Amino acid sequence: MSSEKQVIKVLIVDDIPDTRENIRKLLAFEPDIEVVGGDGAGTGREAIDLATQHKPDVVLMDINMPDMDGITATKAISTAVRTAAVVIMSVQNESGYLRQAMLAGARDFLTKPVSSEELYATIRRVYDRNEPIRQQEVQMSSLRTAVSREAKRSALTPSVGAGHVIVVYSPQAGAGVTMLATNVAAALMRSDTSVLLVDANLQFGDVDAFLNVQSTSSIADLAKAVSDIDQEMIDSVLVTHGSGLKVLVAPPHPEMAYDITSEAVKEVVKLLAKSYDFIVVDTPTQYDDTTLKLFDIAERIILVANPTIPSVRNIRKVLDLLDGLKEPAGLSDKVLFVLNRVVPERERGRGAVPTASIETHLKHSVAAAIPLDDQAVLTAVNQGVPLVAKMKSRSPGKELVDLAALVRKTVEQEKAPEESPQTGEQRSKSGIRALFGGS
Repeated sequence: MSSEKQVIKVLIVDDIPDTRENIRKLLAFEPDIEVVGGDGAGTGREAIDLATQHKPDVVLMDINMPDMDGITATKAISTAVRTAAVVIMSVQNESGYLRQAMLAGARDFLTKPVSSEELYATIRRVYDRNEPIRQQEVQMSSLRTAVSREAKRSALTPSVGAGHVIVVYSPQAGAGVTMLATNVAAALMRSDTSVLLVDANLQFGDVDAFLNVQSTSSIADLAKAVSDIDQEMIDSVLVTHGSGLKVLVAPPHPEMAYDITSEAVKEVVKLLAKSYDFIVVDTPTQYDDTTLKLFDIAERIILVANPTIPSVRNIRKVLDLLDGLKEPAGLSDKVLFVLNRVVPERERGRGAVPTASIETHLKHSVAAAIPLDDQAVLTAVNQGVPLVAKMKSRSPGKELVDLAALVRKTVEQEKAPEESPQTGEQRSKSGIRALFGGS
């Protein structure tokens, strides 16, 4: 790695021209700091325009300005230019201003007049603290580039997907279903593969939190208009992650789940599958009619467990249920059993059950064992970047990439010309519907 010091780009925002000029002169003495945006901005709106144009690393922001106060401008810049760290400057050193500034996205607060040494130190400090955000933007840019060619091509022609539905499920809370679903979906993305991630945890879904995406629409909007869904409506409801991954988020309020029928969820997923190669569905822990209908249309069920006795016992109950259907192929043939949060053998003293013992007890092979790394998972969630984007060549990202490759391989190999696309669903209905009494 080069030892050359990175140049920090700084934008100065103050409604007094002399103040901007004095700060600019102070910063001119520092070889690792470059002032961008000419003479700087004298208003909040100018600040937003210049920040969007020049992408500064640090913005020195005055609070009191004529058209738009600095806190409002800070909030806008923090949203438009995520890599810009805003430092608020004010003669009013009050806790109320400090709190408002931090809530707006500011990274530090300076009281005027500012000494040169304090100014230099603050700029370098917030720049260093913002390094994870800059790295995240680099990763997102790389992912966007990887899928942009296919995106441009698909924009010119109607989208027709292979329609592979992958359901991720665990009967045990905290097993890591959402982590698995988001990473498998992200890893399945290629220039020739369209992927949609659906949050079917209707009451407490948190795919949006894992990926740091926001949407005013959700699966509830499609479920209540399932008979009238068209491409325009779909496009208006889906949200796009920075990597290009399409996401259908869960309802924003738990009580909204009561207005969504299990049949509507199934029909929404089936309709969306017509336009995507892979639909990855995140599910809640309860085993109800909605879960049942999703299993009906799934080509693969990623069944997730932690290597603990309670988790394995619950998985045994699910497998017994699926094995008891006595169908020609059996719904359990859809299952890819995944162990998550697996500890290394040298740390077995922590109480984890060995993988081989789990396979023997369940009489079902482990398709993937995802190593335990709570710190890496937490960091990825806080940054809104899937592990497979940050660490695809090392654990646990590598194992998640391998799992996605296995999902792709099994569904693509299984497609036989003589089998109708509806065969799997029709086959499942005969046994599992009889068990639950559904139609």
